[in-house]
Amino acid sequence: MTATTTDPQFAAVAEAVRSELATVTHLAHINTFHPGAFDWTAAATPDELAYLSQVAFGEPGHEAAAVAYITKELAQLAEIERHVSTVLALIMGELHDLRDDINTSHELHHALSCFAAEEIQHANTFYRYAREISGVEPRVFQGLFTERLAVFRTDDHPYVKLVALCLSAYVGESVITVYEHRTDALDPQRAHFFTRLLHTHGLDEARHVKIDHVAMKLLHPALTPEQQARVRVLLEQIEDLNRRLAGNFQEATSKALDIDYTLGNPAAAIQLEITKGFGARLFAEDGTLRDADEMLDAELLDLVIRFSGRGSVHGTATPPLTPSLAG
Repeated sequence: MTATTTDPQFAAVAEAVRSELATVTHLAHINTFHPGAFDWTAAATPDELAYLSQVAFGEPGHEAAAVAYITKELAQLAEIERHVSTVLALIMGELHDLRDDINTSHELHHALSCFAAEEIQHANTFYRYAREISGVEPRVFQGLFTERLAVFRTDDHPYVKLVALCLSAYVGESVITVYEHRTDALDPQRAHFFTRLLHTHGLDEARHVKIDHVAMKLLHPALTPEQQARVRVLLEQIEDLNRRLAGNFQEATSKALDIDYTLGNPAAAIQLEITKGFGARLFAEDGTLRDADEMLDAELLDLVIRFSGRGSVHGTATPPLTPSLAG
């Protein structure tokens, strides 16, 4: 869907969108993440694998299950990040001939270009890390890439697709941020490779989350009711496919490493509850979108604090507590 004249639908939010995107990406060239920056010889040492057990089970001695769990989660995330990068490129292509007050000058194109480039590097790095710690090829034969890309091959307005894409990524981005907080709490000096990996990833992820917030808080309200309904349709489709993808990764990883990593795994159990909680609370009853910190009712806040030692997700840090995976 293209236009050759200024679209008044988005004029009221254009200045805010462009200003916020410029602020978000101001230091993207400095605070960023590249796989070549890591010492990969440190990724899978015995001490590192014991630390992964601490992260997942709260104690050493469960290295094999912890490796399988983290392999599955990060390989799955890598595949989703590769998909996000591709869809962002698709959206930018569709925006090429669109003329409105948001898609003028460099701010939107620059922000989405940085987002797409960073996501493909994340996919590259997380796949490499999963290979390093597991010793197996972590990809699956049912990555559903074509099916997930097909969700966005519609005649919907590119901003409908952009909002839907950001929402589809937002829950996972919020969960990995909670994970970053957990490793920082367990390893405040960032002595471990895994802590450094998530911290460095978080430099990019913080920007991606802020771009999501622009889509959620500025672009989504500017859409028509019909366009907002289409956002939910696209989101539901991609979430269904991502659930299938998660099942495929769980099955493939458990088979390749010959272990059921979910048995007695408190991190996996709490992470699943946090993920479900974020997904269920994304839309308020009136149809507006809530960011992760606005979702933190008593139940979800308790899970986040137990897991990460933090009483916030993307907001201002609260005084750190000691994470506890116990109920």
